[in-house]
Amino acid sequence: MLAPALALLVGAVGAQPAPAPKGYVVRADSATVWLDLTAADGAAPGRAFEVYTEGPELRHPITGAVLGRVRTRVSSGVVVEVFPQYSTGRLSSGSAQAGQRASLLAAPAPTQTPEPIPASDEDRPPRDAARRSPKSRGAALDYEVVGMAVADFDGTGRPEVALASDDRLYLYAYPAADGKSLAEAPISGTGARVVGLSSARLDGDARASLLVSVYDGAFRRFETRVYKLESGRWLKSAEMPFVTRAMTDAAGKSVVATQQILDDSSFPLGRVYPLVYKDGRYAQGSPALDLARADWLFGADGARLGGEAAVLSLTPGHDLRVQFAKGHWSTSEGGYGQTPVRVRWGERLLEFEPPMAVDGDTVYAVRNLAALGGLGSPFGLFNRGEIVRKRWDGLGLEDAWRAQVTGCTQGLALAEPQPGRRELLAAVRGAAGRSSVWVYDP
Repeated sequence: MLAPALALLVGAVGAQPAPAPKGYVVRADSATVWLDLTAADGAAPGRAFEVYTEGPELRHPITGAVLGRVRTRVSSGVVVEVFPQYSTGRLSSGSAQAGQRASLLAAPAPTQTPEPIPASDEDRPPRDAARRSPKSRGAALDYEVVGMAVADFDGTGRPEVALASDDRLYLYAYPAADGKSLAEAPISGTGARVVGLSSARLDGDARASLLVSVYDGAFRRFETRVYKLESGRWLKSAEMPFVTRAMTDAAGKSVVATQQILDDSSFPLGRVYPLVYKDGRYAQGSPALDLARADWLFGADGARLGGEAAVLSLTPGHDLRVQFAKGHWSTSEGGYGQTPVRVRWGERLLEFEPPMAVDGDTVYAVRNLAALGGLGSPFGLFNRGEIVRKRWDGLGLEDAWRAQVTGCTQGLALAEPQPGRRELLAAVRGAAGRSSVWVYDP
């Protein structure tokens, strides 16, 4: 009886199904694809892959050995994120369908390319600055972005990405990879246009509020409109007679700052106060925030560098200045900030410059570089730039890395999509009227 039982057991073991083959497209939605490839297969963010179809067998003409099948590439792309049982990718060419084959491509060997000659000294980066490439680049969006805010707008505990064009609001699943909006809303008013975007959680709601700074051209006034996500729709819940911006104060704490723009050409800018929520309404709190020598909210930020309170600001020459209670430090290369989002207010040109991001002794800043070798700057024409990560070393801000950007960066935000995982998001505005969200390891 033992022998037949043993034979039955061996037969049962032999009948176990073979492991499922790997290398398939599991799902495809526009330019986003899901692959059954994982880290164990070599998948990693930024690694290239191809999608292909298989044709007839290839046989060696002498030995007759089967060498494989004819491959016909139908599309290619890069891996964006890797999960325990699958990965997601972004197609850069062609299209894909579930069931098609997919394989990872070998990482290209690094090549030495000559460094382009800068148009001017302000374009010349430090020779020892490390270069950083984006982990991923989101879908091309058919509008020019003017602002970005990253927050949990639906109260699910995960961040979303809010973007704005001149006259419309958009919401995307983090990190706006596939270009499919979750919610949209127009900006009402004749001549009204968005000049800045921030978020806040001051009202006790688990859902963050979207703060939209708007210039109303018909009434020549600036205001902030507050939006909440209700049942998948942006709904306006409040208006405030000043502009707002999320920033870090001089003590290193995150705040939402406010500034009223007055109809007075001799002194158009009011003092900067924190935004508060009290008795069911938003208002300017007290005391005023000390921006040292800076008077414009959209050209300043705060930090605590080396244990000391500091104010970061952009000089008229577009250097980055660090002001302490006793002394200051500044860059010498220029080009920091700069933006095409501008409003002429009396004798003053108000530039709604991209934000900085501050994390302890680390500062992330944008350098938008003008087209035409600098001649485009007075007209707000910027077609390239850099994102710069700097760290305070006790004497000044030294470069940690720089990332070249083929466009104007109009939004910058540090985000934590998962506990313990941090990313830097940049809203990039291209030269052809399109935009995209790029993601970096900070």
